[in-house]
Amino acid sequence: MWQVGFLRTLLVFFALVPCAFAARLEIPLRVPIELVRDALAKQLAAQADRNTGKPGELWREGACRFLDLGPPMLEAAQGDLLRLTLAGKAMLGAEVLGKCAAAADWIGTARFTLAPRIDDAGVLRVHIVDSSLTDARGGQLSGRAAMLAWELNKHHILPRLEAFSFDLGASRAALLGVLRGVTPPEQAATMEAVVNQIQVLPLRTEKTRVVVPIALEIPDAWLAGASAAAGQTAAASAAPLTEAEIDALEQALEPIDAFLVFSIRQVATDSTSEPLRQRLFTLLLDSRYELAAILSGDQPAAADPVRTLFIDTWNDLRAILLDAQRDGALDPSLLRYALFIDTGDALVALEKAAPSLGLNLSADGLRQLARSLRPQDTGDPLAHGWEVDPRLRELFRVEPLPEPSSSLGFFIKVSAGAEPPLDHWVPTREELADYQARIGELMRRTAASELQRKPLAAPYDRMFASLVPTTALIESCWRQYVVRRGKVTYLRSASRSVGIMQINQHVWRGFYDTERLRWDTAYNARAGAQILLRYVNDYAIPYAEKSGKPADVPRAAYAVYNAGPRAVGRFNKSPPHPREARVDEKLWSLYKGVASGGQADLENCGVKNPG
Repeated sequence: MWQVGFLRTLLVFFALVPCAFAARLEIPLRVPIELVRDALAKQLAAQADRNTGKPGELWREGACRFLDLGPPMLEAAQGDLLRLTLAGKAMLGAEVLGKCAAAADWIGTARFTLAPRIDDAGVLRVHIVDSSLTDARGGQLSGRAAMLAWELNKHHILPRLEAFSFDLGASRAALLGVLRGVTPPEQAATMEAVVNQIQVLPLRTEKTRVVVPIALEIPDAWLAGASAAAGQTAAASAAPLTEAEIDALEQALEPIDAFLVFSIRQVATDSTSEPLRQRLFTLLLDSRYELAAILSGDQPAAADPVRTLFIDTWNDLRAILLDAQRDGALDPSLLRYALFIDTGDALVALEKAAPSLGLNLSADGLRQLARSLRPQDTGDPLAHGWEVDPRLRELFRVEPLPEPSSSLGFFIKVSAGAEPPLDHWVPTREELADYQARIGELMRRTAASELQRKPLAAPYDRMFASLVPTTALIESCWRQYVVRRGKVTYLRSASRSVGIMQINQHVWRGFYDTERLRWDTAYNARAGAQILLRYVNDYAIPYAEKSGKPADVPRAAYAVYNAGPRAVGRFNKSPPHPREARVDEKLWSLYKGVASGGQADLENCGVKNPG
């Protein structure tokens, strides 16, 4: 029994049957026609190379006896058939004194109607239903040209088409490796039984794909009992998480993020399309903001947050890849992407169809899935670290922050005996005025430096200059440090955001130096300003241009800063989310105060109006 190599789509159908296997999961295997066309072209080219050493020369015996074929064109036809078109030219004659004597020649087009089928070994083959040959003008052949063309077609073209093969079982090991990797040990034997009963259903064609539906029989035990367990877990998750529980959840979610980073880095490397890279970057941000919200409790944890985050992330990544292939931003003939998408779809489809199976979306399963995208890589695709990733920065245009210089004195720590250094300074009430003045200058110069690096047109430049100190004020009350258990340490939130700009370590892992974000006030401020400027350019200004309200830019930029790109217009939602509305209104109030010339009031974490 053939076992399917890769799956694509989440179309799930159930057909109950009275046996040990209670339901059928049917998933269409969709093979892009471009992949079949490219495989056909390669096999014809390989045949030409063996015969003549030149691409396109399918057959040659001297200067006057040859058959040349152009690149194949393949498209779907009615009745689950394929239509193949080949431009060609041929001659059949004898060379006499350097000239072709008694030669019959043909220049025209060969068209074939093909019926794709799957053989017992899981290989896609074609059966020739019909063929026709025309002249260069598309007219019917006659005389010696017709005899020549049909003779060469019979002996040189038809046999090669009948010998064509496209192996759909090449990825079987990868798919089975992923399924085994996510199957709980106690279900391993049952999973083997399910895999061994995979059925191949009748093939069909769509506009751009050959579809091979396959079916898995799902055991009854995998269909029941999940709802009650999920309800109990959800009820338990209503209580606030302890620090130990947050740490454990953080470790459980890390493989999802590592998997996504590996995947988008590979896609962005394979394509130079800036729109595609921007979509990938937005997906990375949204996924990481979701992860941070789960850890902080701002987003109620699902019964299985690992499963939820993976499915949300996978659905978005899958849509991006399919759009990129359709639009030509990603080569649709890259077989490893078909394998990657299909294997991921297999996980999601099986998880949806068999909730009680309890798929374990742990590092092992995700590691196998990631390797299908780059099978020759021997490294660990899920290696998780906090160091800066220069390649990730380069792909997504996050510039390294400049090192401190004498021209920017606020970046330099003040020596002992002078003013207290900003780093490790937790101001007392008596020190607030001095601290406020120095942090205010830090904010002003930080914003100005970012605008010098990447200028904004008016009025957005003034908005940004006010938004930087406002963001620091609402995020941290202009504080980088706190005293905890008698020791000065960096300010940290439940979601792992740190410092004066409360930059989330999960969201910006790989882009900024984590230790400097924690302990270097100026570095944290500059990173936050850089992030804000990107949000203004990439999300806030496009949103405001669409709404026709330039004044929306500060609120839209901060909404993204607070909750990710998906939140860009949340302040205009009706009805608004109560917690989000409180945050947005507070930001807007502080921003208007700063923009009108008000001074920060660090004692009350507000703004004093001018005068």
